[in-house]
Amino acid sequence: MAQLPRKKKGERVLKVILVGDPGVGKSSLINTYVHGKFKHSYQVTIGLDVSSKIIEIDGKEKKEIIKLSINDIGGQDRFVTIRHLFYPGAHLVMFVYDVTRLQSLKNLKTVWQEELSQYNPPEEGGDIIQKILVGNKADLEDLRVITDEEAESMRVELECNTHILASAKENKNVDEAFTILAQAFLNKAGVFK
Repeated sequence: MAQLPRKKKGERVLKVILVGDPGVGKSSLINTYVHGKFKHSYQVTIGLDVSSKIIEIDGKEKKEIIKLSINDIGGQDRFVTIRHLFYPGAHLVMFVYDVTRLQSLKNLKTVWQEELSQYNPPEEGGDIIQKILVGNKADLEDLRVITDEEAESMRVELECNTHILASAKENKNVDEAFTILAQAFLNKAGVFK
């Protein structure tokens, strides 16, 4: 098993990037996960916002203490010229879409996966980037337009380990999404087909 990157002696750090269209709730997922708070007002992420959280994960042989460096990449078109700076070095990717907006799911393949492939290509012999697909705003069930089948099809196309429906507002499956992602890296689970 490859050694996890280290910042300080004994500290293992994984870089997580959240990508997706503006307004899908990337910042809300992070705020709920890191701070346990949901903000009802929408604020644009200016380029990049970085948060961190220390978690304990079951490793293959023992519990691992991991520091997640969580990078919220601004989705607005005006940041396209600087987004490439934030992809390199990512170990974990959370593709986020809004369950009420079909285009936000489609853009994961045509915009976000393309940027990831271009700016953080796999290195020969390097660790495989672990990915997860998260459908946010699951609390808006009456407004949901994306079927489980459409989401599963996109999960396969993006080579994500799993697909999770989450709600940052109700703190539903938020911790689980980050935990599954970190666990996949530790276990080198690869893609579940």
